Amino acid sequence: MDLISILNPCRHFRGFVYRQARFSADDNSIEVQVEPRKGSAAVCSRCHLPAPGYDQLAERRFEFIPLWGFLVFLLYTMRRVNCRRCGIVAVEEVPGATANAH
Repeated sequence: MDLISILNPCRHFRGFVYRQARFSADDNSIEVQVEPRKGSAAVCSRCHLPAPGYDQLAERRFEFIPLWGFLVFLLYTMRRVNCRRCGIVAVEEVPGATANAH
């Protein structure tokens, strides 16, 4: 059984899918690639409603639940949205993301 098969029923993020899990270059942590689910709209972090995409930012690392003594990081390239309701370009809302991302 691979790590993705364990993560899917354990912690499912609506609109996102786990693509690949691998050990980091230093073998001290596990990195899990996360992508938006095909056809899912990004959500404005300000008004919390779907909004059309604008562009993408650089990949970020989000700390996740440690597993078997390894730190686990979710790797995700956040999208920016052009929210017509708010009248701004904003970073999408990502479930489970906090301000202390690496």
